[in-house]
Amino acid sequence: MRLAVARDEGLDEATITAAEQGAAITDAQRDARALADQLMTQPGAIDDGLIRALRTSFSDDQLLELTLDVMKWNYQKVSVALGLDAEVRPGQLTDLVFDEHGHWVRPA
Repeated sequence: MRLAVARDEGLDEATITAAEQGAAITDAQRDARALADQLMTQPGAIDDGLIRALRTSFSDDQLLELTLDVMKWNYQKVSVALGLDAEVRPGQLTDLVFDEHGHWVRPA
């Protein structure tokens, strides 16, 4: 799934591919991505160097928000690991859309 609001703000598949390859992103974005990777895989391995780099670009409040946001989006890892997740549209990416109350809107 892709977050529809990100697409509406200009995120496209070419940009995603470039970012996955480490291009077309700022140092701050690269550091934030490294934090997200560590939070998802080995949170105990976040080192002082990464923390120092993050603090050059982000305030404490921004780092807290980034951390909580990554954690929020990782809830689905349990269902994926257990094979309980189901594709909304098999074989296709689906826009992830929320209503004004923050509830997921199932695609038609």
